[in-house]
Amino acid sequence: MDQDELINAYLDGKLSPDDKRLFEQLLQEDPVYLQALEEQRQIKLAVTLEERSKLKDFLREIDRNEARLLAKTNSLKSWLFAGVAACLIVLVGYFLWTSLSTTPGEKLYQTYYQTYPNLVAPTVRGSSSGGLKSEAFLAFDNRDYEKAAVLFENLIQEPNSEFAIFYLGICQLELGRPEKAIPSFQKIKENASQPDKPTALWYEAMGYFKLNKLEEAKLRIGKVAQANGHALQSQAQEIFQKLE
Repeated sequence: MDQDELINAYLDGKLSPDDKRLFEQLLQEDPVYLQALEEQRQIKLAVTLEERSKLKDFLREIDRNEARLLAKTNSLKSWLFAGVAACLIVLVGYFLWTSLSTTPGEKLYQTYYQTYPNLVAPTVRGSSSGGLKSEAFLAFDNRDYEKAAVLFENLIQEPNSEFAIFYLGICQLELGRPEKAIPSFQKIKENASQPDKPTALWYEAMGYFKLNKLEEAKLRIGKVAQANGHALQSQAQEIFQKLE
């Protein structure tokens, strides 16, 4: 090998023990080799230092990037945590507010109330006429309870209009006016067939639940619970047990 290769091999520790011993002997005997070795050593040192400097700069840049990334991540985590925490606070607050602000009667009302269906004058699609009765039930089926209430109230003046009294009460419940609904249900007679008295008592009880008047509601529900074979009997018994 030539001089440079021999010197680099010596500096890199790649010479065999015998070759190393011969090279060191050569350095003692030939000043040219010694000077060349020192120059090469300085070059390698400079290159090493430069590389280390670059490496340090590179590593510092990585550290800075990691620090920025960590800061962003922490900021994002903080933001996410704050956002989640805020959502949880809102949800918990809403839950507590609704739970605490909802009365026992209102809870029973929300659980058991269902709109009574139109079983008197089924609406025929495409029909726009048929008298006041058809118009009232068309509005009822379309959930226009305000209009239906007015029409049912007009129907009350006609003969055989007990159904109109009952459905007026249903409209008032749907409109959130239980105090106006209850008197309508109370007008349904014991021998009424469509709707029958137990059904009227059930919805009267719903009105009292809405007003959170539990004792009045319990009295009506108790009567429905005793109506053997009635469609609402089992639900009435369930509610009655809850009120005991």
